Amino acid sequence: MPPNARCPVSLLHERWLETLSRFRNRTAIIENGDVWTFADLAERLEGTSLARGTVFAQGGVADIAAETLRGWRDGQAVLALEKDAPEPGLPEEFPQGTAHLKLTPGIEGKPRAVFFSAEQIAADADRLVAAMGLRHELPNLAAASVTHSYGFSSIILPLLLHGVPVHAVEVPFPRVVADALAEHKQMVVPAVPSMWRAWHRSGVLNKPNIAMAISAGAPLSLELENTIFESCGLKLHNFYGASECGGISFDGSGVPRSSTTDLGTAFDGVAVSVHESGRFLVASSSAALGYQTTREGELLGDGQFLTQDFGRIEKGHLLLESSGAESINVAGRKIGPAKIEAALIATGLIEKAKVFGVPSHDPERVEEIAAMVLLKNGSLDSLRHAASETLAGWELPRHWVIDADEAAWKLGRAELKKKYVNHR
Repeated sequence: MPPNARCPVSLLHERWLETLSRFRNRTAIIENGDVWTFADLAERLEGTSLARGTVFAQGGVADIAAETLRGWRDGQAVLALEKDAPEPGLPEEFPQGTAHLKLTPGIEGKPRAVFFSAEQIAADADRLVAAMGLRHELPNLAAASVTHSYGFSSIILPLLLHGVPVHAVEVPFPRVVADALAEHKQMVVPAVPSMWRAWHRSGVLNKPNIAMAISAGAPLSLELENTIFESCGLKLHNFYGASECGGISFDGSGVPRSSTTDLGTAFDGVAVSVHESGRFLVASSSAALGYQTTREGELLGDGQFLTQDFGRIEKGHLLLESSGAESINVAGRKIGPAKIEAALIATGLIEKAKVFGVPSHDPERVEEIAAMVLLKNGSLDSLRHAASETLAGWELPRHWVIDADEAAWKLGRAELKKKYVNHR
C-alpha cells in the first residue's frame, strides 16, 4: 500500500489511550531538566498536524515519543532516526498493515527498510516488559540510543504502552548518569557493555540503586560481568535480539554466566531452533513482515526470522558459536561495510575499496573498522579528511591497508578479517 495511505494501526493508539487513562498526571519523561507527564504528552500530540505520510521520529526522548504517537493517531508508519540523520529513501509502497519501520544495512551503502505491523512491535514490548519486570514504579534510564531497535522497544514502547517512565540523559557520561540515578530510589538501566565498563571504572556503580541492569548491543565479556558482580553486587543481564524480530533470549539468572557464549534462554512466546545452515531460526510473534529487498539465503516473514548467528542449544540455553553477519559492530553500533565503501569511493581519491571489521583490543568496543584502498589521487590523510565530510566519527576506518596485492583483493570480508587481524 502507498506510504501515505492510512494503515490499520489503531491497536497502538488504543493502547496509548489506556496508558493515558491510567497514568495521566504522573511523570512520563524527565529530560534536560523538564518533567513531562502523560497528560503533557497528550497535549503536545493534540497540537500536532495531521501526518499524511511516514512519520520520522527524531530528536530527544520527548520528541520521539510525541512523533511516535502522531503516527499511531493518524495511522501512519513510524521510523525512528538519529537526531541529525537525513530522511532515507523509502519504497513507494509498504506491505499491508505496516505500522513501524526499522533500517538495516543494505547493498551499495544504502539502508533497507524492515516492515512491522502494530501487533508485532507491541508483542516485542509486552515480552520485554514481562521478562524484565518493568513497571510504572521503576523508571527506565535512557542512556543508550532510543532510535535503535533495542532502545525503542525497551524504552519508548514500554513508556507509551505500559506507562514505564523514562529519565533521559543527553550523554552517558558517568557524572551525568550518577546524577540521574540519585533522583530515584531504583531504576532499570539498559546499556551497552562499553557504558557499563566506563561507569564501573568511574565508581558510579559502587552504590547502585539499579533494580535491573541490562547489557545489549554487543557481546558481554565474562571479565566485565564478573568484575561488576564481585565489586558492586550488580548482575548484568545479557540480552540477545535482532532488529528483524526484537528480543530473542535473555539471561535472567542472578549470578554471572560461566561462558561468554551463553545468550540465555528464549523469551516466553519465542521458539528458537537450529536451522539446517547451522544458524538460529527464530519463531516469534514479533518477527517482521519482511525486508524491503531480500537477499539470497535470508528468511524473514510469516512469524520467522533466520539470524546470521551460528550456534547450538543446550538445556534451553542458546550458545553462540560465530556470526556470519557482514555488519561491523562498533561498541554496540552497527554499520554495513558497503556504506563506508561508497563514501570512500565518492571522494574520487581511490580506485576501489573493501571495508571489514577486525577485533578490537577493547572487548567492549567489539570491532574496529578497517579499510583496504587503492589510492588514485592524493594521500591517505586527504582521503581521511574527505571521508570525514560524510561519515560520522565512529564510522571512519581506524585501520588502513594501502599496499594490498591482487590476491588480497580477491578475498572476502571474513578472510580479510583473519588476514589483517593483527594489522592494528
